[in-house]
Amino acid sequence: MSVTEASRDRVEDRLVALREDYSGFPINQTTVAVSRDAYERASERCRRGIVDAYVQLYNDAEDVLLVEHDGEWVVPRGKPRASERVVAGTERAIRDRTGVDCSLTGLERVTILGVRDEEDPERPPVYRLVAVFEAEADAESTASVPGPNGDGGASADDGVRWEATLPDSAVPSH
Repeated sequence: MSVTEASRDRVEDRLVALREDYSGFPINQTTVAVSRDAYERASERCRRGIVDAYVQLYNDAEDVLLVEHDGEWVVPRGKPRASERVVAGTERAIRDRTGVDCSLTGLERVTILGVRDEEDPERPPVYRLVAVFEAEADAESTASVPGPNGDGGASADDGVRWEATLPDSAVPSH
């Protein structure tokens, strides 16, 4: 089976699993053309896992958790392992990345992302699933992350912080 077929089948399997956990979420589909190196990386990621899960994670004060990525403050992203269910794997990945335990409470949207090689348009696309979740933080695990007023045990230098508002650029548009 080609990586295109395998990735398409895995995306469909993950969509079925998400429909079991959530209902009524929008599904978008888009295609992006990327460099040959980026296409190869996407192909390899498809072998290891298929979902990029972004999480809008809120604490009891309704602050949103952000992480530093490439000089920007964005919502945390988790990549469930191929052997994990999407929800449990996303919660684990967010805990591993941020130190905050959470429960996913909603699914904002899902995008089926086709990735093409811009240098060789004849190469077939590989597919990934991009999911944007909402989540609530476990109150006991939030104390070590700095808040919008500088409270909390860690510093923003650790690359994780709470903010009072969610910046528009903090969540991917696809």
